[in-house]
Amino acid sequence: MDTKTIKNKGLPVEDFILYILNKLEPEKSDKIRLNKLAFFAEFAFLNKFNQPLSTVEYAGADLGPVIDNYDAILKNMQEKNLIKMDGYKIRPLASPSSQLSPEHGAFVDGIINKYSVLSGNELISISHSTDSYKITTNDEKVMGGKINKKLALLETFLLDDETDKSVNEDELPAVDRSQLIQYATR
Repeated sequence: MDTKTIKNKGLPVEDFILYILNKLEPEKSDKIRLNKLAFFAEFAFLNKFNQPLSTVEYAGADLGPVIDNYDAILKNMQEKNLIKMDGYKIRPLASPSSQLSPEHGAFVDGIINKYSVLSGNELISISHSTDSYKITTNDEKVMGGKINKKLALLETFLLDDETDKSVNEDELPAVDRSQLIQYATR
């Protein structure tokens, strides 16, 4: 199978999922971990490189950010013999057909390694504390909305290095100030 290196467009959804699954230990390869690692890798990548890692869209769900329509995507991948699902467990049966550049791959692998050692509950807890999830779900009151990838600029905790990365406020999504909640002040 020929592989191609992706630049600026991001990995196709199936390749991104296969990339992550091929990096996980088999006993830790499940739907929760896949969704959380995809979100963390994508948003850390966007924050660091200011370009998408994948074409995946994310939605706010009860257990935190998830790959939008992940059940349908995974079922389709299983029908194509790309993965095997057994309940919540997922096993890759193929490698991605697209590759990341060495620099991007090393960065993504670092995020996957950092967060894959955590339990499912820890991953869920961290994902619930992300600003992009809280904003999208209106602090967990409205589920199912798509998470704007521009909100990745808020997730600086995902980056390992303590760089002095400044945020260009023009790149953040517009906020309707009339919808903001007034807090009591002294």
